[in-house]
Amino acid sequence: MDQASLLEEIRFGYGPFQGSEPARGGVDADRVLAQLSAADPDGARWDRPTLAQRFVLIAQYNTEKKTAAGVLPETGAALKQSLLDDFETFVSRPAFARAGFVERLVNLWSNRITISNASGGVGRYVQSFRDDAIRPNIAGRYADMLTATMWHPGMQFYLTQANSFGPDSVAGLKHGRGLNENLAREFLELHAMRTGYSQTDVTQLAMLLAGMASDEKGQRVDKRRVQPGPKVILGETYNDHDPTAEINRLITNVALRPETAQNVAFTLARHFIADEPPPDLVDSLTASYLAHDSALPPLYRVLLQHPAANSPERQKLRTPQEYCAATLRLLGIQPDDQAYPKLARKMPNVLAAMGQSPYRALRPDGWPEVAAGFMTPPMMASRIDWAVDMARLTGGRTDPQAMVQTALGDMATPLLQRAVGGAETRWEGLAVLLGSPEFSRR
Repeated sequence: MDQASLLEEIRFGYGPFQGSEPARGGVDADRVLAQLSAADPDGARWDRPTLAQRFVLIAQYNTEKKTAAGVLPETGAALKQSLLDDFETFVSRPAFARAGFVERLVNLWSNRITISNASGGVGRYVQSFRDDAIRPNIAGRYADMLTATMWHPGMQFYLTQANSFGPDSVAGLKHGRGLNENLAREFLELHAMRTGYSQTDVTQLAMLLAGMASDEKGQRVDKRRVQPGPKVILGETYNDHDPTAEINRLITNVALRPETAQNVAFTLARHFIADEPPPDLVDSLTASYLAHDSALPPLYRVLLQHPAANSPERQKLRTPQEYCAATLRLLGIQPDDQAYPKLARKMPNVLAAMGQSPYRALRPDGWPEVAAGFMTPPMMASRIDWAVDMARLTGGRTDPQAMVQTALGDMATPLLQRAVGGAETRWEGLAVLLGSPEFSRR
């Protein structure tokens, strides 16, 4: 894997590693895109169990829960430890992975099409959702990503799809149950179109989706919950002769609509470039999406080749996850360091204080993509606390002025250089750098 430039590391990754020698120049689209197919063993060491492996433990838990003795302590402990290990991966993988652009994309699309443990019970699925539904599709078609996320058991659980019954279905009539529109609404409003649909479309889509199920038995449609008869959604008719095929056809049709193209384009530009991205970039991304059947790599190329990608002005605020990962990379902390396990265990609380508790986005549209979402006084104070703690931990063995050059190069302001150089001790100089607005920007 070729060494990225400093601007690539900052804007399209998680920042430079200590001791690295970035490539010269600005953003090279070919070099960045090569990460999509490159091996990354430093990232892969943080691979977590697959969905199939998780189902074994979940099934054991559910079986024991029904017994008189209840859940065995070792089973409960194993589930808890699995979640803690998932939390560690949330920061550790981007902190040590070489393919920073890949990890940024995983986080972007996992947040754009989010599931959250904010209401409890979803946590056991979140990392699998990222690994099994998002990661395999970041270099594919958005239509395929939507299909994978729609059918993932984490999404089904998060949006309570098991509670949706066709009002005129066999089970609906028997039990007096009706539609749950959560999945239908969030799919149209957040995951895909955002605009251009009606309440009637939401209701008709909920009828089409009634009966969807995804668990240890696989993906299927429970015909007892299927609403009989045709459903008209966005002017297209869907029947119930093959509910699975019709649902997948609907997902693809919606994915290829111009409203979805514009929504995806704006999301991509906002995440990487600016809270209010250049309109011409959004237009170019939209056109590329429609021209390439929702394929994402052509969009990434348009993004990387736009003048804004090479601008030295860094308008985006690093999220708490990005900020902590960038710090670990810059300071040269390694996963095998004796102190790292203790540091990793603290990370969920550190992130929560900064406003990004792992896997607990408070809204179905994920964590904020704009700076204001992470800039309350307590959140910013927590960043300063982190900067001071990390500087105290490592500052005695580092040259803070050299760190300024590693972290920012020519993008470091004279004011920051003077402030770091004027600190009384090395760790205080490093704290100034880590706590500076310049280091928090990408």
